[in-house]
Amino acid sequence: MKARHLLVACAVLLAACDTKSKDQLRALAQADSLRTDSLVSVKNEMLNEVMTSTQFVNDINDEMAKLKARRPAKLTTKVSAESDAAAVKEERAAVMERIRSMVARLDSSESRVASLRSRVAKLSRRDSSLVAQVAAYEKNIQELRETVDRQKVEYEGIIATQKTQIASLTSKVDTMTTENTRLASEKTALTDTVSHLSTELNTVYYVIGTKSDLVKRGILVEEGHKRFVVVGGRTVSAARDLDPSKFTKIDRLHDRTISLPDGEYTIFTRQSLNFASPVTAKDGKISGGLKIDQPEQFWGPSRFLIIVRS
Repeated sequence: MKARHLLVACAVLLAACDTKSKDQLRALAQADSLRTDSLVSVKNEMLNEVMTSTQFVNDINDEMAKLKARRPAKLTTKVSAESDAAAVKEERAAVMERIRSMVARLDSSESRVASLRSRVAKLSRRDSSLVAQVAAYEKNIQELRETVDRQKVEYEGIIATQKTQIASLTSKVDTMTTENTRLASEKTALTDTVSHLSTELNTVYYVIGTKSDLVKRGILVEEGHKRFVVVGGRTVSAARDLDPSKFTKIDRLHDRTISLPDGEYTIFTRQSLNFASPVTAKDGKISGGLKIDQPEQFWGPSRFLIIVRS
């Protein structure tokens, strides 16, 4: 009887021990599963960090390639070169801002990698392969930082060179602008002079009147003695110094027709009717008006035309 009770007690004890062991095994399995999941998560985060940092450097390399491929601005005398300098400056500022952003993100990556390493150390002191992988990732991040710093220095050197080129270009543009302003001023003065000379060259004068009226006005003058003491007149000729204000001023190239009041007229000065067409011509006298067919030849002998009414 006692033996039976002892067997029952042992059976109960063994069952209890078996249940406790199973609970411990389940707890250990769950803890190991959580640890494994954490390690996988850490690895994935590390891989993402390295891939992101690598993309940063690729972006910087692209920016540097674009900058190196860009040809220096050609010198030009156009004032619009100032706008080209402003564009280069804006481009520089944009690239430097991107570099600063990438450096900041690398700093953040370094911080996160350090945090991951700490987590790995806590999760598993024995997982030497994961610790080595974290160290490799940190080394990769450090190499990326060195690459960024090196390219930043290189880009700053390029910027300094471009600043020197822009300063030289600006100086030459200023010189060209000053020279262009001077030449434009001289051109304007020359144009005004040519215009004035052209206007003066093409300006001619005419006057219409009776002989007595023209003598009174000093346009015609009587010279010599009378042919006869009682009758006859003296020789009449044009005054030596004719006053343009007593004449009508016209442009010989544009004003080709001179209207004549009623009556018959004679051209007193040396202009030839061979180069003009009177409305009516008879016995050397003209009437109605005078059309000048060839201005150069007609006005060649004199700029002053005196037409005397008969």
